[in-house]
Amino acid sequence: MFKRSGMTMVVAVLILMAMSACSTGGSGAETGGKIVTEDGKTVLTLSIMQSTPYYEALEKKFEAKYPDIDLQIQAYKQAGEETKYEDWEEYRKSMNTALLSGKGSDVLELQDGLPADEYVKKGLLLNMDHLLSQDDTLKQDNMHMNVLQAMKQTSGTYVIPSGFYLRAFIGDGDLLKDAAINEQTWTWQHFADMAKGLTQGKDGLYAMADYTPDMLMQEMTVDNYSLYVDKAAKRAKFDSPEFVALLKQVKNMYDDGVMTAESAELDKQLFYSAVLREPADVINVTHMVFDRPRLMQKPHSAEQSGMMRIIPSAKFAIRANAPAQEEAWKLLSFLLSEEGQSMPERGGFSLLKSVNEQKLDEIRGQIKTGTYQLPDGQSVQAEDEEFTRFTQLLDMADQYSVLDGKVIAIVGEESLAYFSGQKSAEEAAKLIQNRTTTFLNE
Repeated sequence: MFKRSGMTMVVAVLILMAMSACSTGGSGAETGGKIVTEDGKTVLTLSIMQSTPYYEALEKKFEAKYPDIDLQIQAYKQAGEETKYEDWEEYRKSMNTALLSGKGSDVLELQDGLPADEYVKKGLLLNMDHLLSQDDTLKQDNMHMNVLQAMKQTSGTYVIPSGFYLRAFIGDGDLLKDAAINEQTWTWQHFADMAKGLTQGKDGLYAMADYTPDMLMQEMTVDNYSLYVDKAAKRAKFDSPEFVALLKQVKNMYDDGVMTAESAELDKQLFYSAVLREPADVINVTHMVFDRPRLMQKPHSAEQSGMMRIIPSAKFAIRANAPAQEEAWKLLSFLLSEEGQSMPERGGFSLLKSVNEQKLDEIRGQIKTGTYQLPDGQSVQAEDEEFTRFTQLLDMADQYSVLDGKVIAIVGEESLAYFSGQKSAEEAAKLIQNRTTTFLNE
């Protein structure tokens, strides 16, 4: 059942916890809607999918700072336990049921697949704008407000990430040094034309390698999700002429030998796309293929930005009618504090510029002294401009979409039928449209 670490769990407790005065911290009494333990501590509940060392450390550090609060973390799965797709689905269903019934934990880890926009419309999540602006312990000039702004909904801030990853587009600085690329305006058509010119007549050189066409279509869909899926209206737009043209464009790049699904030799590709999960990846991942990597904006449509895409490592929300709402904000404020963001167990880039800068400066210093090594044990050379360029792009990162993995899977499955010659582009687009429409209206 949903209890503290180390205990067996059942889904039903997620709903029952908010309806009961009992807790794993001992018997308690309800005071003004809050549950208070026998020793006078206010009970604050946090619901998560799976326990990790991060949550175990968070509980200890938070309670040490706020000894009058008993943080009770309700995990559906314990650390190290096998997690199946069915577990995620059951967890999401239980969370959805609890929220829609006005019950549940004070603080929620919002998993992808939960209809957060519907929760906001129904007034089930707390708008934290006023709490962010009034909390004088948080220095907004030291925060990556662009990340919070990208995740903000029209009516306010309902979700706070503990950290984030970045989907980056990386080019070979040596091979691209003379290429005239306008990163602000280049589209995938510009990319295809430029890459074709650079690779033509050069045996074994590709724009991108080890990347199947259906994978590329999925990534393009993620980057432009709001263009093709209107979640609020439950409408899809995959049967549009623009999406059909995109399918054909991708196929042409592979047919023309600009792209390949096969691996390429070192120094035989111009670009690759990768996720940066921590400051060390600014060097480790970018130098994985190129000696002189160049972080770039990705090709994009006129309606979208080509900046790095933000991927939250974990997202937290406060239930609008949570009895321990004041204590809940203390927890999220702690997550955003220097102490919370500096926890070694926390994954991803920090929301604080100072934390990221400190780690990047340490790496830069080690590179200069020759003591830094890549994961494969090789030494590396990197100029200061690489760190400067990353910081510039990080400050401008603005791409974030609340998407559903099922839709992305549909795009991959049906586009593959087109790329393999089983269906026409129009037929594949129609199937993607029909399946997505059915899914959105389930």
